[in-house]
Amino acid sequence: MGIENDADVSDVSSVFQLSARDIDGENFYFENLRGKITVVVNVASQCGYTESHYRGLVQLWDSVKQTESVEILAFPSNQFGRQEPDSCQQIKRFAVEEKGVEFRMMYKIDVNGPNADNVYKFLKREAGPLTIAWNFATYFVISPDGHVRSFSGVEPMDLEELIDNLLENEL
Repeated sequence: MGIENDADVSDVSSVFQLSARDIDGENFYFENLRGKITVVVNVASQCGYTESHYRGLVQLWDSVKQTESVEILAFPSNQFGRQEPDSCQQIKRFAVEEKGVEFRMMYKIDVNGPNADNVYKFLKREAGPLTIAWNFATYFVISPDGHVRSFSGVEPMDLEELIDNLLENEL
């Protein structure tokens, strides 16, 4: 069972203790990610980066989904230029129908500030940066054992070689 989002993350020692809601509002426990490679990114539907990053995320997902050892968690956020104003259901419809998303979409959250989701509080504490700069600005890659790394200023496919190397070491 993951910690609730209003709980203090200062005592959390592993990403696998976390939980978050998916885009449909269902609880998702990060314990389910143990043994997998996980990519986490904050997304927005009306950003200048939306087209290239969603295209890259779909391409990355298509290249790894058959392994069943990789997850992508996309967290919509409206914190940057109010570029994700819609409801979760509208965001889901946009992502699936217009962008071809098959990976896991998560509930709309804050990634910075006092109301930041615990997942982002933890990821930023573990790997930095301390503040997310914009939509699609930082990708977190979580190894199968829970080690967190962050990559800023990259396109999704820039992570493919890292993911392939992690997959090779796990198989």
